[in-house]
Amino acid sequence: MIYLDNSATTSLCENAIGKINEAINCFGNPSSLHSVGFEAEKLKEAARDSVYKALGVRKVSGDRIIFTSGGTEANNLAIYGCVHSKSSNKGKKIITTDSEHSSVLTPFKQLEKEGYVVEYLPTKKGQIDIDDVKKAVDKDTVLISVMAVNNETGASYDIQNIFKTAKAINPNITTHTDCVQGFMKIPFSPTKCFADMCTVSSHKIHGPKGCGALYVSADVMKTKRIIPIICGGGQEGDYRSGTENMLGICGFGGAIEYMLPKLADNFKKLTELKEYTKDKLASFVTFNEPDASVPNILNITLPSIKSETMLHYLSSEGIFVSSGSACSSNHAKKASHVLIAFGIGEREADCSLRISFSEDNTKTEIDKLSVALQNGIERLAKIN
Repeated sequence: MIYLDNSATTSLCENAIGKINEAINCFGNPSSLHSVGFEAEKLKEAARDSVYKALGVRKVSGDRIIFTSGGTEANNLAIYGCVHSKSSNKGKKIITTDSEHSSVLTPFKQLEKEGYVVEYLPTKKGQIDIDDVKKAVDKDTVLISVMAVNNETGASYDIQNIFKTAKAINPNITTHTDCVQGFMKIPFSPTKCFADMCTVSSHKIHGPKGCGALYVSADVMKTKRIIPIICGGGQEGDYRSGTENMLGICGFGGAIEYMLPKLADNFKKLTELKEYTKDKLASFVTFNEPDASVPNILNITLPSIKSETMLHYLSSEGIFVSSGSACSSNHAKKASHVLIAFGIGEREADCSLRISFSEDNTKTEIDKLSVALQNGIERLAKIN
């Protein structure tokens, strides 16, 4: 098997498995006031400390890490939790981009129906013009949410400049970034990027599915600019009720411990692998690559072969890539909104594939991908 769909999910690393086994053996409820519960609580807090460390924030500063069921819930908590936090926010402006993940775009569209003014920043060629940010932000803007890394094109957005500019215009604005695709792939700290809230996820970094986290700054907590969207027993400081997913949380912490020391080496290795892939494929595909992009994602357009058709062919060869976001696979018949926003036509978008690497991939695998793609294009073109 040659697995090149690591932006959809990654394999579990041994360290994550080890931490999951610890959680299995420590079966107590971390909210229970006895020794078994206390042991579970220790494991949970050790995992939380790992997230703090990975984000480069200090636990004692008042910043908070809220564990969730994944990136989707964390994005929803950030958006709805902020916008609905104060009655004075009703009907005001909120800003995002036209290339966000569906877990951000869908809440924004819902809030638009509720009467909020929504502005979508264009991302043509994977870039955000800072002048568009300056025009969009005003004194009535409550929230701006811009992803750090695009999940389909690998575009790396300059959120530091975007959020700094937004706060210069409106110091009361709340800034949020979906960093699911950037976390543990690129150097990142929300405090250095002027991000009040930041979403991260476990299964994109060799941790288990079903666990994510939302970073919330001390300033947002102090000014009460976020409220829970799941209420109940008051877990996670009353910001995310429900018995904690201990297996997911502990596995998440284990994955961070595995990835953090390798960050610089992985970045170098993936950069080289991406360049090698481009060299191998350049003669027969088109690259949809922005000027600033991460090394682990490469989007390509095939010559008149639909992506779904090529996916099936590659799968039969034991090679696995994707046609875009796994979370949008139920809408595969629709052209990718990300690629349309990037600036390519619907026909080209329908013939595009995403190749996403991990540090486990090799040049030999890329050689086999190159051969399979060329054979597939030749064979499928004859059928067409």
